[in-house]
Amino acid sequence: MRIVTTGRWLCLALLLAGLAGNAHAQSRQVTLRLNTATIPDTITTDSFIEVRGAVKGISPVTLYDGNIIDWNASSTLEPANVGGDYWEVSFEIADTTDLTFKFYSQQAEDIGLNGWEADPNPNIPPGTNDTTLTVHFFEVQGAFKDFPPGNKGDYDWRPYEPKEDTVAVWFRVYMNTEEGQNDGYNRASSIVGVRGDPLDPDGDGPEAARGPLDWGMTKVMLTPELDDVSKAGYHLYSGVAYYPADLAGTEQAYKFFVEPDGWEEGNVSGNRTFTVPAQDTTLHWVYYGNTAPLGSAQPVQSAIIFAVDLSPMEAIGVFDRARGDTLEVRGDFNGWDCAGDGAPDDCLLDPVPGQNIYELVVPITAIPGATRNYKFFLNLDDEKFKQQFGVEYVPSGWEEPISTQGANRTFVFEGIADGFQDLGVFNFNDVLPENIIPAGTSIDLTFSVDMSAALANEARPFNPDEDTVTVEIGDPIWAFTQGFVVEGGGAVKLTDVLQLTDEDADGVYSGTYTVVGPTYSGIQYKYAYGNRIDGTEDFVVEAGGTTSGSGRRRTRFIVPNADGSWPSAWAFNDDGETEVYQPEGPLPFEGNPAAATSIEPVDGELPTQIALMQNYPNPFNPTTSFEYTLDATTEVTVRVFDLLGRQVATLVDGMQQAGSYRVTFDASHLASGMYIYQLETPTRVLSKRMILLK
Repeated sequence: MRIVTTGRWLCLALLLAGLAGNAHAQSRQVTLRLNTATIPDTITTDSFIEVRGAVKGISPVTLYDGNIIDWNASSTLEPANVGGDYWEVSFEIADTTDLTFKFYSQQAEDIGLNGWEADPNPNIPPGTNDTTLTVHFFEVQGAFKDFPPGNKGDYDWRPYEPKEDTVAVWFRVYMNTEEGQNDGYNRASSIVGVRGDPLDPDGDGPEAARGPLDWGMTKVMLTPELDDVSKAGYHLYSGVAYYPADLAGTEQAYKFFVEPDGWEEGNVSGNRTFTVPAQDTTLHWVYYGNTAPLGSAQPVQSAIIFAVDLSPMEAIGVFDRARGDTLEVRGDFNGWDCAGDGAPDDCLLDPVPGQNIYELVVPITAIPGATRNYKFFLNLDDEKFKQQFGVEYVPSGWEEPISTQGANRTFVFEGIADGFQDLGVFNFNDVLPENIIPAGTSIDLTFSVDMSAALANEARPFNPDEDTVTVEIGDPIWAFTQGFVVEGGGAVKLTDVLQLTDEDADGVYSGTYTVVGPTYSGIQYKYAYGNRIDGTEDFVVEAGGTTSGSGRRRTRFIVPNADGSWPSAWAFNDDGETEVYQPEGPLPFEGNPAAATSIEPVDGELPTQIALMQNYPNPFNPTTSFEYTLDATTEVTVRVFDLLGRQVATLVDGMQQAGSYRVTFDASHLASGMYIYQLETPTRVLSKRMILLK
């Protein structure tokens, strides 16, 4: 393991500076309260929840009471469960502290739901009084019931509609259990609800009952939380019942019910009960009938084969086996490190004799169907690297795959007991040989961005009179090929060599940078604005997506000419339109145009209509094929989109004669997930879905 001590000293200096600042400030207590009933999984009271964030954009930072806040696991702010779905954490901060944060769930991360909440990041501005924030329901990044993926609303959003003079009670039940099957539960057709005592606390008879439940009919319906059959939320049903506020303190007896006659029994002794609260609440999830879930697979051990082709990295001179450089795989199955028990057996890839391919077989124990996250890591020999290239710092060896826009790679654990799961051969950073821009080649690359959206950025508005607009390169290895090396090996702002300008004052800033080979054509970047004050940088960078989702950075490609040569000039844009600065949310990206795609005509009778067929196999890894038919010569475009509508690949673009065609699509450069492939002609637009499972 290499250690860059300069980075640690910088971190220590920041922490000491933060402590020094706190010494001149008063403290105040902040209390955060969280409800996890909106994480579509069986979250338990001992699950790991953490508050992560930054102070004035800086992390890690030591807070007034000694706690650490950071955007990773070094944060020490861990809420404690205070009953059911409710969590709470209190800590002290200086009254001058401007705190940005998010809640993080390790269990949600482990099951592939993404542990980070959706954007935007909540903010606690400076102030002098103790602060207790309202209860916050965890905002999963993916879909939840009728809520779309992403931001669910304000910090105090609810999965139900709050109503005056009533108390909302949120019910949750996991239906795919032994008792559920005995009662005829079927995810495709069953109606699930809650039945119970109609509540007549005054004893005035059935007509005077004022509660929302009834023993004779289902008045409160529950619906599934997810449509993904591989997730627990597929069988988790939830919904709300509204009680008149004056019924607070009344005992409610109830049971879950499956239409037409599935009374919950099993291991439920008598009725379930709770006391109607004085304010809105959620009831912690239960298994239907208190019986074991079906299909609740036990962890199994299986061997995962990782393989990487390092030819492109060797071609650009970054990796050199003779220099002592090595390759590792790091992920949530080995602690994202190459240290401790099992190392290097569970992380270090060995070269295949006579090839540039490195391989490692890692035994992993997990529940089949679980999603695992990982990246490859170049462990460069620091001293020899510095000596060879005459640099003071070494670029970070962390992979920033262009196919995931720098996010983690993932695979779905198949759980082949005592067997092997071969993930296929990857290229480091997903750089293909066709992406290599050779030595001696120069390309004038133009960046253009409309900064209008930054003018209203509440966190820090863009000031055209004072701020510089620039580009931040997120891939340290690509940056190194251009001569940029920074302490810590992270992102690089091209401030000194490329400042975008607005010559005609229309809000669009442009600039041209000369890319010099050897390097590769896929570039990850963000736009930034700000200035340098007293030798320090004050730059606001586009947020982008997370390490577990798409759009972490803008990712675009310089495309070679038809004859394989490289153009002398290229410009990045959004389908011909100027890029737009995005203060929040995932950023636009492209699929690698060098990824293999083949198109071949299919013999047969002349088609009588335009049609698009379903791909096969589906799900697939990493290649699949589908056919389409044309009834006349026409312009044809076949493209692939992710579920957020971002184009990730163009497979066909041009004039084609009438006939049938088969497209073979290689998605090795994409992350696991659902994609939409679309056939477009001047008269028809047809779309179908396909699932990539790696």
